[in-house]
This record gives sequence, structure tokens and C-alpha cells, in this order.
Amino acid sequence: MKKNSDTTNLITIGRHVMIDLPELDSYGVEAKVDTGAFRTVIHCNTWREVRVEGKKMLEAQFDLNNQGVKTILFKDYFQKEFKSSFGEKESRYCIKTIIKIGKKKIKSSVSLTDRSDMRFQVLLGRKTLLRKYLVDVSRKYV
Repeated sequence: MKKNSDTTNLITIGRHVMIDLPELDSYGVEAKVDTGAFRTVIHCNTWREVRVEGKKMLEAQFDLNNQGVKTILFKDYFQKEFKSSFGEKESRYCIKTIIKIGKKKIKSSVSLTDRSDMRFQVLLGRKTLLRKYLVDVSRKYV
């Protein structure tokens, strides 16, 4: 039988947290913790592959927390197929970026999708939180 992992060194967070995304120039973004999701998801207004000086890049536009539209180019990205909670398959672009929760910075792989009709523009998945945080669902903004 496998021993339970030690939780004494984990930081406790609630079901909602405020995060910073410094590489996306977005700060004080409200995020929902989603332990049912494997990967973190970030709202992206538009995205497309472009060629810059002969190199293929992903051009993505973000407007998180109505802080103004920011266009960012990513050279390190990939596509992955995801299954929605409704069972529908969707191909999404994924990037690696820094997510700052409190004082802790985490380099995480995140998927981009249009979440304009959702309350939270960011869902924090368990891959980002694993072995770093303990989630107390009875609390918010801890």
C-alpha cells in the first residue's frame, strides 16, 4: 500500500485565487481552482499561427480582467486534443508560461481557449498545483 504524501509543506489555497501572469502582462487575475481538470486553461481572445522572419509562431491576443488587449508571440507552443466536460473533442494550442500564486512562481503548460462566456477567465488544473498546494474548497482567496 502506498503511503499518503506529506502535506505539511504544502501551501493551502481556496477554490478561488488571485494570480499574476507576468509573461502575459496580466496581474490580479481571478482564477478558479479546478482539481478535475488536468491542465490549466487561460482565456484567449484570438490566436493564429503566423510567420515572423521565416519562423512559425503563435500570435495570441489576451484581455484578462479588462486590462487592455495584449498581443503576444510564442515560439514555443504545441497543439493538443482535449475532451470537454460534455465529451466533445477540441484541438487547442498550448503554451508554457509563469503563473504566480502569492509569492510562488510556477512555470506551467496551459491551454488557450475562448472563455468569454465563463465567469472565470482562468481555471487552474491539478498539473499546475500538484505537490505545491493543498486546496480547501470551503475557502476563497486564501
